[in-house]
Amino acid sequence: WTHTGKEWPGATWGTLIGAACLIFETADRERLPDLERLWTILATEAVYLVWKLRCERVIQNDGREFAAAEITNRWFSTINRRLTVDRLATAKYLGKRALKSNIVESTWYPVLDRRNGLPLNWVGEGGVLVGIRRGQG
Repeated sequence: WTHTGKEWPGATWGTLIGAACLIFETADRERLPDLERLWTILATEAVYLVWKLRCERVIQNDGREFAAAEITNRWFSTINRRLTVDRLATAKYLGKRALKSNIVESTWYPVLDRRNGLPLNWVGEGGVLVGIRRGQG
């Protein structure tokens, strides 16, 4: 989240359950829909991952804790998979149902790894490797 340059809204029951209801604004009270979409994605994917990890730990692993590196790797895998889903949702064959590529680009741009080296149409190009920046946040 620190890569967005915005203040962390905090992870409370309210902000996680109501992730899609959180409103981000500029100092001039203009809404930031791309940031709102990114928050919704990150919050809901994080909650779902925590639930999956807990179920896996309790049911499959007899209570064995996960290593921090494993949790980190699972997080980045989850978010990279979601980025791929968003990119695929811009396919032309979906017609009117397709997600607009500029929405995907503006949502994910703050957290992309090597974002300055991406081609202009990185969202729709199949051969472009895109990933999320690792590090704090």
